[in-house]
Amino acid sequence: MKGKIGMVLILYFVIFALLANFTVSREDLDNWNNANYWVNNPKLAYPTLLCPLYKKTPTIEAEVFNGTFVYEHRFRDRPNDILFYIHDGTRIVEIRVIRPDGRIVIFKGKVRNNVISLNSDMREAIISQLHIPIEKAMLKSSTFLLFSKIPDLDVLNGRYIFIVSGAEKVKVLGNCYGFLGTDRFGRDMWVGFILGMNNTLILTALVVGLTLPLGITVGIASMYSEIINWMLEVLTALPVFPFLLILTWLIATQGVGYNVRVSTLEFSVIFSLLTFGKFTKTVRMISLKERAMEYVRASIAIGGGETWVLKKHIMPKILEFSIRHVTFLVPRTIALVSIFGFFGLSPGINWGTYIIEAMNEGALYGGYW
Repeated sequence: MKGKIGMVLILYFVIFALLANFTVSREDLDNWNNANYWVNNPKLAYPTLLCPLYKKTPTIEAEVFNGTFVYEHRFRDRPNDILFYIHDGTRIVEIRVIRPDGRIVIFKGKVRNNVISLNSDMREAIISQLHIPIEKAMLKSSTFLLFSKIPDLDVLNGRYIFIVSGAEKVKVLGNCYGFLGTDRFGRDMWVGFILGMNNTLILTALVVGLTLPLGITVGIASMYSEIINWMLEVLTALPVFPFLLILTWLIATQGVGYNVRVSTLEFSVIFSLLTFGKFTKTVRMISLKERAMEYVRASIAIGGGETWVLKKHIMPKILEFSIRHVTFLVPRTIALVSIFGFFGLSPGINWGTYIIEAMNEGALYGGYW
């Protein structure tokens, strides 16, 4: 019964993994470690589903009609930034903003990579035209000041009219984005979760794919060889975690910024060699028990060879057990891979590296989402 429940859970997670990959693009997954790729996303944003709960500004994209964009702001906070996407070839664009209080702010923005950021080169113009005291404007962004009442700098809700010649579309970077929010680089954390899931499952599949045939082969061989059985006993007695930690450290190389690089194949082989012992011993016991059955002994007595006995009697029992064992091996492997990822000693991005990176970004003590 437990094996059937385990298989159902595994099937559920496989379906989830397949469907989840349709929610992200291959380009996003490939650029997870490319900070420049995420530069136009809001930083440290909450998940979109939490926007209504906290009344935070969502991230939206819209087309600009005749150089005019009308934005209705009705939230407790302010946008992170507003990006205007400009036609190719334009270098400097004048932006005119009509605020809800009727004040008009005019400034010129420099186009960088066909984008104008409201937070770039516009702070002084906003301060001077809105007559904001310098001491109050310190450490405040252009967007923060533009969406503030004067002089108390509370949030100014209402309709903002942006007149920008040459703009094709606009992106309001709010404080909510995606299924799981973003980090300080603007990376979509849902993309990181899917990438970590994919790499974790691939590594798990490699380990399981090596452990099962290796365990079955050695388990059957140990039935006929005491030397193999003795080596198996020694291997089973070794503490898995310390030896896996030491061997992984020995095969690893140092990457950029003290990051550890580990070969996926080498890690999988070492992992399988250190964890297949108990499975192998069970295979050996199943083989010995089945071989001692009267009907098997009768088969041998009437001329059945070892190969025939293995094929007809022993292997079906071993395969049945192996299928059940997968339901325990998969979650155990995922847990160990994630633990090693937490310490930076497993290949690529996985759930372990994802968690420790979130902690380093301030998710635990910094109050960030």
